[in-house]
Amino acid sequence: MEETKSHIRKLGNYVRWLVIVAEIVLIGVIILALIAAGYALFKPDLLGDANDIWEIFEEENSVLVNIAIAMENIPDNIRIMLGALAWALSMLGVLFVIHKIGKIFAEMVRSESPFTDQVARDLKKASDGILLLALVNVLLGLVLFLFVRLFAYLFEYGAAIQKRADETNRIQEEMILSFAEITENKSGQTGKHVKRVAEYSRILATELGMDAVEADRLRLASTMHDIGKLLVPSEILDKPAKLTDEEFAEIKKHTTYGGKLLNNVEGEVMKVARTVALEHHERPDGRGYPEGKQQEAISIEGKIVAVADVYDALTSRRSYKDAWDDTKAYEEIVKGKGTQFDAAVVEAFERAYPKINEARLSLQDAN
Repeated sequence: MEETKSHIRKLGNYVRWLVIVAEIVLIGVIILALIAAGYALFKPDLLGDANDIWEIFEEENSVLVNIAIAMENIPDNIRIMLGALAWALSMLGVLFVIHKIGKIFAEMVRSESPFTDQVARDLKKASDGILLLALVNVLLGLVLFLFVRLFAYLFEYGAAIQKRADETNRIQEEMILSFAEITENKSGQTGKHVKRVAEYSRILATELGMDAVEADRLRLASTMHDIGKLLVPSEILDKPAKLTDEEFAEIKKHTTYGGKLLNNVEGEVMKVARTVALEHHERPDGRGYPEGKQQEAISIEGKIVAVADVYDALTSRRSYKDAWDDTKAYEEIVKGKGTQFDAAVVEAFERAYPKINEARLSLQDAN
């Protein structure tokens, strides 16, 4: 659906440029028609034979022009003036409708979704206005009417599909969040952890230059970062004392467990979720797990969630520790710049920290 939206926006941009060109041409035609009307009134001798001019006007298939031509009891120069003004009027009507269509497509390109009922309604209204042009210029009016009405029906259909897609995405998001909360509840945490990590990840992604679609995709995908803990024994996850080497080795397996669980699930969100599940404990210095990846070998999504996850872990209470002060947690993240955490992500964390801290306070666990 996103690819289709992109194509529609590109088409919308092409239409906008065509509209601009058409507006320039029409303005030129209107000016020439007004000049011709002026010459007909004040300097008729400069226009040449009236019959030649009638032939030009008749080719325009304009009702108003034909009415002017049919007037026989007035001088030729006055009829030429009326014909030129009628021609200018018909072109002015075309210009108005084309300008309206251009505005509709401009708003469509700027909107988050080009497929809306409002765009379809606006295009239908514009096509109804074009029908009036058929009274002025029959051929041009009918061609424009059919063209714009076709677009209106296409966007009406697209809006219906978009509504179904939005509803499907909403249900999918609720299922993902519920599944993520089940994972957290198994380890004795609350679902607020995944919501905080998701929001921190979105903020960091935006700060790093991702567009709204990419940032929101990472927000949703990040909620699955610990899904592999479903396969880790609860007695290890909830152990209040220090873990043994064997137990810690088992905990570390949650990354590969998560990768396997998400390996065959289709969809862009799930692809990112699998990457995040595998890489959110990797470190730029190569001392992370499960593969010991370094620097650019780690995806930007994994680097972002690594910071978001650790910051929330530090500022949250766990069965084996109390919550850290937010200032101390901030300093700990900054201290890991270039070693535990990617330098660019830490710099984004520093810049966006007011927003991150605001999100932390708004999503605090219940006491």
